Amino acid sequence: MTIDGLNKLKKGSYLVLLPDADYDIKDSVEYTFDNVIYLNFELSEDDANKIVDFVNNKGSKLIIFDWFEGYRLILPYISKKREIKFVYKNNLAQLTNSGVRGTYTRIMEFYDRNIIKEIACLDKATSEVLKKAGYRASHLLLDVKTKSRKKTLEKSIGLIGDDYNPNHNTYNQLSALKLIDYDYCKIVPNMPATKHFIDFFEIKAKEVSNTEEALIDNEINLYCNFTFNNMELILKSLDLGIPCLLGNIDIFDDYPNLKKYLVLDSDDDIGEISNKINCIRENRDAILKEYDKYRKEYIKIFNELKGKFLK
Repeated sequence: MTIDGLNKLKKGSYLVLLPDADYDIKDSVEYTFDNVIYLNFELSEDDANKIVDFVNNKGSKLIIFDWFEGYRLILPYISKKREIKFVYKNNLAQLTNSGVRGTYTRIMEFYDRNIIKEIACLDKATSEVLKKAGYRASHLLLDVKTKSRKKTLEKSIGLIGDDYNPNHNTYNQLSALKLIDYDYCKIVPNMPATKHFIDFFEIKAKEVSNTEEALIDNEINLYCNFTFNNMELILKSLDLGIPCLLGNIDIFDDYPNLKKYLVLDSDDDIGEISNKINCIRENRDAILKEYDKYRKEYIKIFNELKGKFLK
């Protein structure tokens, strides 16, 4: 939705602001919330005033994601009668990244000024840490629209992380392919070093233009991150019936088969990655059967947390 669409919203509607830094979760934000405005580059003072005017005189609450410099033209001018809630997509491990740390610091500035009333964390552990530290924090899940499953006949493997992000473990995943049988891997190569790596080690790779193309129509997807996980991609992959191998993550701790087959003990162990790929091939049906149970519970918790957040 554009800012001009504010005129079409009903009285009492909440408003969501999503800056371009969070477009990697755009689909799940769109599915989870109504009235999402996308912010690109600079925000004019006139557009900022339109947002302030809507929230103060017609809206119920303002929900913001990430950090956007234009927020300084909005947040201080929202009436105290209206709630401002912030959704924090990153986990605590990512605070080692200066950009993520900058976002966190700026948001805490407005929290300390009692302008932001609640911080909703997409990572459960982060919400628990903040709550124990005395912050008004909560846990929130985002969801995506499910798609019908389609089994591919090719042994293609998708790498759905970002090769420019060292937390996404690209080169260990590519190396593991040398130890297995596969037709080709799909990857979005952003760095010249990645292309050189693929050519030097003669890895059978197909370049695609975006993560969505890398994710679909594969036998298996690899997302073996050290950290910096995007739940949207994990759900999209498994909803399509494509098992997704993950780094050492806790989301499947209550589901033994998913934990056994889809979660690595050691993220950078090339041998374990290749062995897990072969195990996934042999146990695909059991994996997807247990994922169906996980998905039902996920949707239930998602609806509960969303209801509390919007209340």
